[in-house]
Amino acid sequence: MIYNFNEQFVRVGSEKWTYDRIVNGYEVLPMGVADMDLVSPIEVQEALNQVVKRREFGYASTHPDFNQVIAKWFEHHYQANLDPSKITEIPGLITTLGTLIARTTKACDKVVLMTPVYHCFKSCINANGRETIDSDLLKDENNYYTIDFEKLEQDCAREDAKYLILCNPHNPVGRLWSEEELKKIVEICHKTQTILISDEIHGDFTYEGRSYNPILKVAQDKSNILVLSSGGKIFNIGGFFSAFAITYDDKLQQELNNIIHAFHFQPTSFGHEAAYAGYKFGYDYRKQITEHVRQMQLKLCEGIKKLQLPIIAPLPEATYLVWADFNPTGLSADEIHEFLYKDAGLGFNRGDSFGQKGAGFARINCAVPECYIDEALKRLKQAFDKRFK
Repeated sequence: MIYNFNEQFVRVGSEKWTYDRIVNGYEVLPMGVADMDLVSPIEVQEALNQVVKRREFGYASTHPDFNQVIAKWFEHHYQANLDPSKITEIPGLITTLGTLIARTTKACDKVVLMTPVYHCFKSCINANGRETIDSDLLKDENNYYTIDFEKLEQDCAREDAKYLILCNPHNPVGRLWSEEELKKIVEICHKTQTILISDEIHGDFTYEGRSYNPILKVAQDKSNILVLSSGGKIFNIGGFFSAFAITYDDKLQQELNNIIHAFHFQPTSFGHEAAYAGYKFGYDYRKQITEHVRQMQLKLCEGIKKLQLPIIAPLPEATYLVWADFNPTGLSADEIHEFLYKDAGLGFNRGDSFGQKGAGFARINCAVPECYIDEALKRLKQAFDKRFK
């Protein structure tokens, strides 16, 4: 099937279009929340229609080959040979992360984050009564981010550092971590006895023939490593909170089992069927959706340059986001945020929500129809002309 990703459709009941369309009383074009304004695979739609046609919604059975389907996806796209028995269906990625931290750490323990990073990590950790250690990424004059390995090792070596959460690929800066970088991270975690949790939910969004490197493919010693992922991004099924974990560590696997038992977790009919259909049949959809998203990222980044706006917006290596630097405007972080929603009518994620090093930046979601990119560029140009002329 050939998808028309430029179709503009009304997303009734979505968080983005219900709550984020209004910012401080101003109506905005919401391009922050990281779900797609694009249709899900036809196979996912058909699978969910079949659930509805049953006309009953009692406790669901699950596909016995669910783990094999996911393992095949990883093998096909990333040449990663995963043991299906090491894959566990879990009750949402952040739900599992927060519960794991709450159950396996003491109040004095801390979690290392490579900031700026996905804001829900910190909020989830803090909500569970734990604190974070911000191990800031390095940024060069071209806004290209790398890892400060010396600082990272120092932070992980702290006695109170229990976990390191890795975003692979990195949200929001869009880095596609190399095999060498990931090996160094694994080496540091093993050296400091820090448990490594790798969030790999954005792994399917890579471009120009490049592939993301699953941490379990890179790591020779797979102990003390837990991967969390989901079809929520690639198939736009985030609203089902269907996710899975992969670990070869017996202790971490037992903790996952404890969480599932404690919550009496069973996969829902809709979430399980959506994920199963996506990973089993969504190969062509993945190719088409990533091609469309890349074109939208290119259009946005090149459009900003062409309009000569005081914004640095490098093309990301991965994810469907753009991490845009508004600091060249000379405005403060608060002023930039106000300028975007008040003057430009744009709802981007403000950068300092991802950590203090993100101040003055904005995260822009490019998994949208082309008309949204056109409208965003138009609004930015008009707002800058009005503000700075």
